[in-house]
Amino acid sequence: MNFNKIIFLFILGILAFSSCKDDEPPTPDPSIVVEVTTFNLNSGVDANAFEVRDTEIEQDFASQQPGFLKRMSGVDADGKYVVMVFWETLEDADASIAAFGADPTVADYFGMIDGNTFLAERFTTFAVPDINFNLASKNVIEITTFNLNTDVDTDAFVDRDAEIEQDFASQQPGFIRRTSGVDENGKYAVIVFWDTLADADASIAAFSTDPTVADYFAMIDANTFSAERFEIFVPPLNEGVNITMRNTLQDPGEAEVTYASLFGQADDAYDEFATLSNSASEFPTALAQTGTPAGDISGLYDIDFTENSINFTVLPDNTNPFWSNVFGLFPAGKVDRYYFTFSNPHNISGFSSDNSSLNIRIDSDSVIVVELTEGYDLQPGVAFSVTLN
Repeated sequence: MNFNKIIFLFILGILAFSSCKDDEPPTPDPSIVVEVTTFNLNSGVDANAFEVRDTEIEQDFASQQPGFLKRMSGVDADGKYVVMVFWETLEDADASIAAFGADPTVADYFGMIDGNTFLAERFTTFAVPDINFNLASKNVIEITTFNLNTDVDTDAFVDRDAEIEQDFASQQPGFIRRTSGVDENGKYAVIVFWDTLADADASIAAFSTDPTVADYFAMIDANTFSAERFEIFVPPLNEGVNITMRNTLQDPGEAEVTYASLFGQADDAYDEFATLSNSASEFPTALAQTGTPAGDISGLYDIDFTENSINFTVLPDNTNPFWSNVFGLFPAGKVDRYYFTFSNPHNISGFSSDNSSLNIRIDSDSVIVVELTEGYDLQPGVAFSVTLN
């Protein structure tokens, strides 16, 4: 017996069926459309690479389309992916598809997807849902789709669905949000966001033992019932997070010291602060200081974050009165460290870089350290990037 049937039968359990009068699918509020796209990846595609690219697609393309409201992506235990987008109207959702098809910059993204498994569905919500929420890694999207039994009054179902959300679903542990809608063919979707997979499982058990919801499940055609759960994958960092940067230096055979302490200042005196923006550099003149014993010091790096990358660009040239003295190849034992502390927990689990002398140390769920080590050649114009995953 497949997973969908097991869930449905488990829900019904002791519940008795009933039916209501026939009607056409309701005409919901047309202002919010939920687009649900599911697919598998092509053989050989690296999942981490896809998830990084998916984040870029959201920030660089999808979120720029007219009518875009919210987007989230997840993957199930078998490697099946879901991308869910909230649009203001069905016309906006249609236009986004046309825009994707006409833009060559997203061809590599679609090239990762197995077209034979690709399915896109749109559901117009019964009422404007509250989409003012954020999901974290491992939160769960539960998507249930079904048709109604013959002779069920669709307006009665919509009213009962709203009661179920208010009186039952929203009271369950781990509940985050719920929204329901219907497509142009009368297929229904109930989408629930849970804190964990265990919470989603517990909600099924609660439904199965509560006789007050029997009439609701009696409206559903069991032969059309499908339920899927996807765990959210989120970008390593989130736009809007606050970042504190502190620099330290460790010379061969010596202890690590902060940049500020080199000038007799407290360790936090030269800390720099920024807010992550996908459209602007966070630290455009990192390490710049005025009024030091060495005079005014210009910035050494432009350090630019996105939700899944950090990009460094050396700013001064070889005539700079301060930094020209430190240009050169790092010997063994020399380490230049950049401590980044985030105001919210990050989702960074690893990294790759086009600079082999760079390492990222994950000190905690809110602190990472970028380390430039032996073999790093600090020279004017040097630029390197880090991809976070």
